[in-house]
Amino acid sequence: MNRAKRAGRWFVDRVEDRSVWRHLAVYAASILLLLLFWEVASVVIRALKGGREYLPNPILTIREMVRLGPLLFQNFWISAWRLVLAILIAFSTGYPLGLLVGHERRLDELISPMIYIVYPIPQVAFILILFLIFGIGHPVKVAIVAIALFFQLLVSARGEAKQISLEHITSVISAGASRWQVYRHVILPATLPSILTSLRVSVGLGMAFLYIAETTGSVDPVRGGLGSFIKNNMYSTGQAFAGIIAMALLGLCLYIVIDVIERIVCRWTYTARRPL
Repeated sequence: MNRAKRAGRWFVDRVEDRSVWRHLAVYAASILLLLLFWEVASVVIRALKGGREYLPNPILTIREMVRLGPLLFQNFWISAWRLVLAILIAFSTGYPLGLLVGHERRLDELISPMIYIVYPIPQVAFILILFLIFGIGHPVKVAIVAIALFFQLLVSARGEAKQISLEHITSVISAGASRWQVYRHVILPATLPSILTSLRVSVGLGMAFLYIAETTGSVDPVRGGLGSFIKNNMYSTGQAFAGIIAMALLGLCLYIVIDVIERIVCRWTYTARRPL
């Protein structure tokens, strides 16, 4: 309950903070600038290609998004829950295992060679095997994305855990801390900000693998996800770009969610230093 109250208080403080509105204004200006570049590129390409609409302008794309609203919204949520579930699976498995491998020396000696062998293999190579073994249902699509993100977070967590100063750990142990308390009060706070940054970077990788999974294993225009939606409308540029923009919005939503989580669970990284 106290944690919920603190989170609510943090949200209220941020809303009242002028810096939040400044960030929103910067976001709005950035989006407008991106739309302007998009419009210019559309005009240039149309002029070079004799008037053909290879790159639809923003207004046409937005109209298509509104027209295809229900269908696009349904595919958006299908892709969203697949991606979110894959991120949760990868984070809840790769992060703890990476901390253990990075902190426990014997475990590091045993598992690190396996990581060095498996991690360089392109995870996209496993897609066909997974489809052949398990079919083309939802679980396989989630598994494809989760596997790719798992190794990304595992390697990042291991590296961050190995960089923790031994003096910090020794001082906590000398004060009577148990192994769990070392993880709770030293390793987790030291690695969590960097891991959330890696998770934010991994969103783009997850989106790419989600698109591959949805276009490889499904052609269902209703429940196939945004990847299948884009593939089915590839020859209608307005509809295809409506799906592409929907994927961009999905990625933006995840970035914002991760940023909010980081500001809540890693508050010390956003605290301004007071002068001595």
